[in-house]
Amino acid sequence: MSITELCHERRATLLPRWTELFFAAYPLSSPGFLRTQPDPFANPVGRIVREALPVLFDAVAGGDADPDAVNRALADLMRLRAVQDMPPSQAIGPIFLLKTLLREVVLPEVPRQGSGDAGHSGAAALLDEYLAAESRVDSLGLMALDLYAGDREQVFNLRVEEIKRSQSQLVRWATLRQDRADGITASPGDPSAAM
Repeated sequence: MSITELCHERRATLLPRWTELFFAAYPLSSPGFLRTQPDPFANPVGRIVREALPVLFDAVAGGDADPDAVNRALADLMRLRAVQDMPPSQAIGPIFLLKTLLREVVLPEVPRQGSGDAGHSGAAALLDEYLAAESRVDSLGLMALDLYAGDREQVFNLRVEEIKRSQSQLVRWATLRQDRADGITASPGDPSAAM
């Protein structure tokens, strides 16, 4: 049996546990809601996690995963975590926890040594295949870090723009008040005259 087949055979165990680890990154008051609320509109976080993780799991398992679908799933997950003001370790860390789960559930089924040369080479090939799956987890983690950093930068830029807009509004308002206090009236076509 290949590692891909073994991962798919253990998917019903691994995927729910990985999902729980993602939900555990949230405050204690919310994981129950995230786990139990089935309505995607009332629980968009739960929806995004539940839609993204199966795609990412299949990519790690070595199945025929569409690279665009994997990138979209990871981007959705990181965008969600970026707007939630999570530190990078908390946002990306649960991706790497899949390695822990694979080591607990899949690795014990990889034979350590075979009988004879043919068994040994088969065990070595299976171990190489398992290590390739762990490397795919690492690759997802690195991709997630890039996406998260880009999303956090975008959130920061949006906040800066919002502050600039609010400050310019305050400056216009203060100037108008000062002009009125000094006895200067706005021209009839000036939009600030309505303030």
